[in-house]
Amino acid sequence: MRRLPPALRRAAALALLAGVLAGVALLAWAPVRWIAHQEARLAALEARLAELRDRLAEREQLLAERRLLEAALGDETLFVRAATPALAAAELQGLVTAAIRARGGELRTVQVLEPAEAPPFLEIGLRLTLRTGLDGLVGLLHAIETNRPLLLVRSLQLVAEESGAAAERKLDTVVELVAFALRS
Repeated sequence: MRRLPPALRRAAALALLAGVLAGVALLAWAPVRWIAHQEARLAALEARLAELRDRLAEREQLLAERRLLEAALGDETLFVRAATPALAAAELQGLVTAAIRARGGELRTVQVLEPAEAPPFLEIGLRLTLRTGLDGLVGLLHAIETNRPLLLVRSLQLVAEESGAAAERKLDTVVELVAFALRS
């Protein structure tokens, strides 16, 4: 058997050493890489868990709102009951006109707004221009708040007279009211 020259033996030994060192490095790198992969996966799962918790909270809120809505649907006094949106608007106009006059106000104009879809309801709206004192306006807003069928104030604009005592000043008011009718 022939011996290899010393330079070749040295090269073979260095190659063997490099292979052993590469194997050791690979053995050290593989667990580190696996741990980094698992940490990234864990972070993604934690983010997904947080998202699902947020969605669960939102779902619970929606279910609570649904229960309230179902309970409200059972109380038919909350809704306008009329054969057509025009008749519903006329009924609301009568209710509001009586409330304004009972509080010493003067109704100047009434505009019936176009009915709007708000499933499962139909929104019936009125825009009123009136003139009243501050006490009359407060009384009117209280009457609107406690009214059956339910009325909501969508917008309110006030302009006060320039002269006179604050308690005696008349207010020019534009109020937009909305009531709801059940879809039949």
